[in-house]
Amino acid sequence: MNKKYPHIFSPITIGKGKMVFKNRIWTAPTGTHLLSAGEPYPTEAVIAHYREKARGGAACITFSCQNIDRLDLDNPMHSDPNIYDERYHNYWYRLTSAVHFFDARISLELLAFTRHALDENGNRIMYSVNGETDPETGEYLPMIPGEELERMADDYAEAAAHAVKVGFDMIMLHFGHGVFPSQFLSPRYNTRTDEFGGSAESRARFPIMIIDKIRERIGSFVPIEVRVSGSELVEGGGEIEDCIKFLRMIEDKIDIAHISCGTVMEDITQTRMHPVEFYKPGCNVEFAEAVKKAGIPIPVLTLGAFQTPDLIEETLASGKADIVAMARGAIADANCVRKALEGREEEIIPCIKCFYCLAYDTELEFACSVNPTVGREYILDKFILAATTPRKVAVIGGGPAGMAGAIYAARRGHDVTIYEKKDRLGGKIVFAEHVDFKYDLRDFLKYQLNMVEKLGVRIRLGVEATPEMIRAEAPDVVFAAVGSDPIILPIPGSGGPNVVTAEECFGNLNKLGQRIVVIGGGEVGCETALYLAMEGGKDVSVLEMRSELAPDSCYAPYLAINDLVPKHCKVYLNSKCSSITESSVGYFDTEGKEHFIEADTVVFSAGMRARADLAESFRYCAPVFFRLGDCKVAKNIRICTRTAFDAASQI
Repeated sequence: MNKKYPHIFSPITIGKGKMVFKNRIWTAPTGTHLLSAGEPYPTEAVIAHYREKARGGAACITFSCQNIDRLDLDNPMHSDPNIYDERYHNYWYRLTSAVHFFDARISLELLAFTRHALDENGNRIMYSVNGETDPETGEYLPMIPGEELERMADDYAEAAAHAVKVGFDMIMLHFGHGVFPSQFLSPRYNTRTDEFGGSAESRARFPIMIIDKIRERIGSFVPIEVRVSGSELVEGGGEIEDCIKFLRMIEDKIDIAHISCGTVMEDITQTRMHPVEFYKPGCNVEFAEAVKKAGIPIPVLTLGAFQTPDLIEETLASGKADIVAMARGAIADANCVRKALEGREEEIIPCIKCFYCLAYDTELEFACSVNPTVGREYILDKFILAATTPRKVAVIGGGPAGMAGAIYAARRGHDVTIYEKKDRLGGKIVFAEHVDFKYDLRDFLKYQLNMVEKLGVRIRLGVEATPEMIRAEAPDVVFAAVGSDPIILPIPGSGGPNVVTAEECFGNLNKLGQRIVVIGGGEVGCETALYLAMEGGKDVSVLEMRSELAPDSCYAPYLAINDLVPKHCKVYLNSKCSSITESSVGYFDTEGKEHFIEADTVVFSAGMRARADLAESFRYCAPVFFRLGDCKVAKNIRICTRTAFDAASQI
């Protein structure tokens, strides 16, 4: 038994078939939408991603997902695979075999956001739960009749039967988050007056029909997991009492209860459903704990921003849940479970909740900001050179890109030195030490600092490197990671003593005035404004030229920012700054009329500019040269880790 984490690494036996799982950590269903292009089967890229999760030590890997709306399978919103077509079952078997190789179980998530069917004339129609008009298209969506619900339940059962055939160990039914079956369960969203609406028992009739039909097809020994929302987090929606009542109806039919929260019917609830940085780790465990206290006899699973083994162990040890699922944490570090088992917790890469892994509607790749291998697991061996004779590597700059470059190079056996002009490492992300809600980024900084030390990287602080100095050291490789500078717009008064950059605000609240105007409503500007208002108690106004706040953010952070900033700050959209004085900021509205906002301090958050010239000055200091991070592309942590990993993999 693992002495530090005895509850995590205690096996658990599930279901009538007595299926044994080697520990209490599942990987939650996370779609790999951008690793395929409509293929009706798991691609090699998808298989490799799930394979690495299994290699990483989790007991059960959940595949996301099989869409049950058979006339809408090619839907990038959640999934493309088609397990119904037996021509592709060999690909599915490759997936399950890859997971089984590492002594892990694999579960298939069955999910339906919508239901389409063909009418008597062969026309494709989309049903709704109650019969309603689509607010986006204006199209009337008829109420799904009972006979179509029967057919839909049959489709669930057929998918489950195919899943068992191709090697899946369990079936996970998604009945939460506002998906189609969960709308039936909801007292708010189910307004039917037939046998599928009204009382809790009637609202549960369709989800129970699905479970019963699956059991008829796969028998009683294949475990079934059901995910439900402990609370829909909306007025009139399902609450924990409703959740418990439903679980009592099905506790003898299923084997594991997943307890989540929220509904896609109300966007803002998704910021807690998939917790953003403004929520603490494990913020949704209260719902699972309530289910446990209610005496539900089957194992209860919790999820929602679990990363550290200490928190997971405490959750299990205190009886709040029997199993913990990790979603983004297992993307940020697929090996997190194995590292905990081996006593290497400090090496676990923390997720920073950027949500890039869920940005499938705006990006062209499936990737992770802190783990540059994600989405490339299937092909990296074709790019990474075998380790060669150790080389002498000079890293100019000790920010996140420089430290990442040093970490990856040192892991490959090279002799690495970081030159940092300040008296500490961390660069621009040291601000996270001053901001309560940036705890994830603070943990990432701690991780980098720890790894640099553990790998024996030499660190020269307070040293402003010059090309002459570096040439004299005669390195074989130079990584220039010299960062970027804030863009100061050429506005009258922008050079005044009351003007600071966003970076200069953090940890310096006592030096700032009470009335503050933040120029720039992107993600950085908004987070700075929230820090000043929520933690600094300042009167903050945000001035943004565009029509919305943080439009370039990923979906959940965008929702959170646009919810919180107007609550804590005054927001001026479609507003172009015209002037800055000692006591005010001027701006033009869309009609060209000038207005003024009283301000003691003005904060610029208008973007960053790469220190390209400074970086290039080091190009001829060694035979091999790379630019890393902001001095290459002034953007984000993902660019820092990706450029560092790619460069280090070539030496």
